Amino acid sequence: HGRAKVDTHHHLPTVTATDADLEIDIEPFRTLNQAPMGMTSHIVFDAWDADRPATLSPIVIDEIIRGRIGFDGLLMTDDIDMKALSGTAGDKAADAIAAGCDLVLDCWARMDEMVEIAGRLGEISEASRARLNRAMASVGVAKGDFAELIATRDALLARA
Repeated sequence: HGRAKVDTHHHLPTVTATDADLEIDIEPFRTLNQAPMGMTSHIVFDAWDADRPATLSPIVIDEIIRGRIGFDGLLMTDDIDMKALSGTAGDKAADAIAAGCDLVLDCWARMDEMVEIAGRLGEISEASRARLNRAMASVGVAKGDFAELIATRDALLARA
């Protein structure tokens, strides 16, 4: 986000830096390419894909994130409800998965959007499932008694 001039919560930024400049910018990400999880940004990088923000760009995800950076961890979107992206929740989710993201975040959790997203997306791919399993294994087991939290969750889900 360092070169972005506007907030992705409200607008879609376009970064006009050259490929050589962006190559310098991604160096810290190479250092962290073994991280279990990563997140895409809703920014258009003209030098890489002038038509789509990174979250929706197979070029950025496959060639830059997975290729040049060498990241093979779980890749999730930033919140698809941010104003940087346009379209329906289902369209944005489907486009992000098609571009190569493993998981889609829709942080407002409006039930109509959740239903739309679930209707558009199939089961998680085998590759995404493997990355999810590796990421979850890296964080270990939660400690504590979660019975009350789980009961509350289940009660809320039963009302949906």
